[in-house]
Amino acid sequence: NAPEKSEKWENIMQDVEQAIMPGITHWQHPRFHAYFPAGNSYPSILGEMLSSGLGIVGFSWAASPACTELETIMLDWIGRMIDLPVAFLPFDPNHDYEESDNESSSQTDEDDDINEDHLLNSVKNNDEEKQAEHIGGGVILGSASECILVAMLAARTKKITSKRLTDPLIEDGQILARLVCYTSKLAHSCVEKAGLIAMVRVRQLAVDEHFSLRGKTLEECIRADKEKGLIPFLVSGTLGTTSCCSYDNLKEIGEICQREQLWFHVDGAYAGSAFICEEFRYIMKGLEYADSFNTNPNKWLLMNFDCSCFWVRDKFALINAMSVDPLYLQHKHAQQAVDYRHWGVALSRRFRSLKLWFTIRSYGIEGLRHYIREHCRLAKVFELLISTDCRFDIIGDVTLGLVCFRLKGSNKLSQKLLLSLNDSGRIHMVPSMVNDLYIIRFAVCAKHATDDDMHVAFHIIQEHADSVIAEHRAQRNGRQSASADSLESAIKQASITNLDQDITVSEEVINPEPSLTETIYYPITKVRSNTITTMTPHHRVTFEKPISNLLRDKRPRPMFVRMVSDAKLYYPKRNASQLSRQTSLVSSRMRKRIQSESGNHAATRSSSERYLSRTVSILETVNSDEGELEDIKS
Repeated sequence: NAPEKSEKWENIMQDVEQAIMPGITHWQHPRFHAYFPAGNSYPSILGEMLSSGLGIVGFSWAASPACTELETIMLDWIGRMIDLPVAFLPFDPNHDYEESDNESSSQTDEDDDINEDHLLNSVKNNDEEKQAEHIGGGVILGSASECILVAMLAARTKKITSKRLTDPLIEDGQILARLVCYTSKLAHSCVEKAGLIAMVRVRQLAVDEHFSLRGKTLEECIRADKEKGLIPFLVSGTLGTTSCCSYDNLKEIGEICQREQLWFHVDGAYAGSAFICEEFRYIMKGLEYADSFNTNPNKWLLMNFDCSCFWVRDKFALINAMSVDPLYLQHKHAQQAVDYRHWGVALSRRFRSLKLWFTIRSYGIEGLRHYIREHCRLAKVFELLISTDCRFDIIGDVTLGLVCFRLKGSNKLSQKLLLSLNDSGRIHMVPSMVNDLYIIRFAVCAKHATDDDMHVAFHIIQEHADSVIAEHRAQRNGRQSASADSLESAIKQASITNLDQDITVSEEVINPEPSLTETIYYPITKVRSNTITTMTPHHRVTFEKPISNLLRDKRPRPMFVRMVSDAKLYYPKRNASQLSRQTSLVSSRMRKRIQSESGNHAATRSSSERYLSRTVSILETVNSDEGELEDIKS
């Protein structure tokens, strides 16, 4: 229970050391290579401390003017640092330049008479300025998940509003039930979660050989959904997927979104920070088609969590979806000032812009570029080390600070390797699945990581790979020897049975060195229901399982066997009697009866019997070596 009386600070800190620190995962450790970097720096920490000390709740401009205005300035700074399209920036640089020119010209011509032509030109220019009004802007939110949710809610409101204009009698619920959004199957899971919150369908589309969502795939899915009467309203693209840091084709997707009038959001949570370096800006080709964009400075710009920057092309579309304005939050400057409480889910807002201001000023753009480039260089060093070991495959292109690799062979081998590495406590990584391949993600995370850290990590991985492969070979040799012993005993038993029946077994059957032209006839053995059937190029032999059930433990059962024997898993609504009947159908005697009666009583047989009559031959011939690990060259 909570203490009734106060405790000494020394006791509290002692408990931190004894109870908290042993359970901490050290994200700043040089051997931490999981997920993505968690930004950390002294200027950012000091900014957080000052923000907490000031105790500001900046939900509106009136609540704390400096909190709101510094946030707007920081979003403009970062937007220009990563070369965002001008339409996203809070301040229009072209508009500001024109205003300064107009002010200087008005001062020089202050004493001149204004003629009618000048007045007409002024009116015409004002009309053009209104038409080309800059309505972009940005806001600092807690995470990329929140940014994607806000973008989805804004896109949903915009689509519902447009549909009601064309059909005033339609209800919002009827439109909502037909809305559908699209994303890559490698996109972050927060897109799916946002769909759950917004109560809309989310289509996860396949990627190409470079793990990129392409326009053709999107276009086909949109066409199919429109034929079903659904209403596409949003596409969420990704620059730097969590699984393998791949990039969707923004240009192809953007052109389709523009044609179909869909909201196009781009999630650049990790890769977006790299755009402060000119050599990585080719990745953002097509971003000019986007309606919103987000990136996380708390990942790769040395900012502490939480800090996610979110920009929109049309801030009014966002405000219309999120605005709730009770009387106690209104103030007289609402028409001139920005109230960021209308830009997100939360009302109360922290003074996050302070740590951005402190960090950017302390390191400068040049220092932040050096930090990102060094991480990318170290990732290339690790990629080169992995490529020198022929036992590993590198999955995907290494463009930033993430390297994805796997052991050649079955997914189980890479899974065992990662479990062994993480259990050792010497290094930490996480897995992912890319096109049914189990991969290990190696992210360069530590702020002061060096080449030595890459070499140490590689040697640790090699050591554990040696032990995992040795263990796998020992297990496989054990399975092979057990299979050979079982085959030999089956042949001997059959020979004894045939001798008792006065049937002579030729020597060629027992001696395994026949000529190529001879036909081999193996003795027939009685097969019980617990047998495994194996196929070889010249014959088929059925043998009993060893008593130790080694093969059953080590080899996964085929899909058809699982569907029949694990009826409860595939048919959860069946009662106990149906399950017992299903189990009885698995025996060899029942299979033979079903096969013999396959042409009779077709109408009276149960669905399970009809199914088994079609699949019994497959059950007898399917190989149980699915998932067998491939041979690994040392």
